[in-house]
Amino acid sequence: MKNSDSLYLYYISGTGNARLTAYWIAEEAERRGFNTVVRQIDRLKNISMPAPDERSLTGFIYPTHGFNAAPIMLKFIAGFPRGAGREIFLANTRAGMKMYKLFTPGISGLALIVPALMLRLKGYRCIGFRPVDLPSNWISVHPGLKTRVIESIIAHWEPKVKKFASDILSGKKIYRGLYSLPVDMVLSPVAVAYYIVGRFFLAKTFVANDNCNNCGICIEECPTESITMVRGRPYWKMTCESCMRCMNLCPKQAVETAHGMATGMIFLASAAYGWLAKTIIGLTGLAPSVWWWKGLSELLNIGLMIAAAYLVYLIMHYVMYFRPLRAMVRFTSLTAIPGWRRYSYLIRGRKAKQNTVHNQL
Repeated sequence: MKNSDSLYLYYISGTGNARLTAYWIAEEAERRGFNTVVRQIDRLKNISMPAPDERSLTGFIYPTHGFNAAPIMLKFIAGFPRGAGREIFLANTRAGMKMYKLFTPGISGLALIVPALMLRLKGYRCIGFRPVDLPSNWISVHPGLKTRVIESIIAHWEPKVKKFASDILSGKKIYRGLYSLPVDMVLSPVAVAYYIVGRFFLAKTFVANDNCNNCGICIEECPTESITMVRGRPYWKMTCESCMRCMNLCPKQAVETAHGMATGMIFLASAAYGWLAKTIIGLTGLAPSVWWWKGLSELLNIGLMIAAAYLVYLIMHYVMYFRPLRAMVRFTSLTAIPGWRRYSYLIRGRKAKQNTVHNQL
């Protein structure tokens, strides 16, 4: 990159990993004398997007959701001004773990490929992208990592991210994201399936238990404005992207994943699909092997899964006003197990000079 003197960073972060990455990059940029602007894109509101000039560089930092970029970041990129050959770079945070002394990587899937292609079509030149394996926050699946493990992973990745930033700001082209391309391409169907149906299904698995005191933090902090109050209880809309911010930030640990209810959604959708498929074949005389029926049946299955998730969740939201039902939902939730830790680097730990970076929020 030639004669650059300014850096714009746009990030979205569920529990703080992408935020931390953005500030590490900003620290390195400011150390090198760059005029640095860091913007959080929560809710896609009040974000000024100055048209970059030839002397500026733009970076996009975001978490990996379902082997793809966070949907809100894809929407942001879709609305980003055209680039006319200007330079950008990407960094996606993934579910990093640690086994004894071995730091294990997450998987990107389409998280780097799709945004890079979108920006290329807008005229930008991508000079670098790489994954960053910070602590996994997928509390619906596993407990939050222990503090010492979290600190170890973060200490391991800080110099790596700053080295990446240093190389990019020095004009080097870094494409570390290509190393896992074969695995990423194999997982691309899963990424597409998640974007079409998975995120809508997962959006309907969050509930608030009896610890909820209606403080409103989950509603205020939701980056996609997907939580609302319905009859005095938090209600998650289909626009939820399962970023895990609400579950991890709740001071009462009242937000849980209803695994039993999710199982009921899958059972209902499967039963409805089996009945409808059998009925359609019986009425039309179709052979199940007809090529176009296979495609139609998949669409039918997807539609029924989304419909089942919405219907079961709507019913459960109202029946959970009864204490025995709430107790049953909580009993079937893994996140209700004592000691099931949460994770958030938004409100604790190192904050990467938040007060020194210009226009950070």
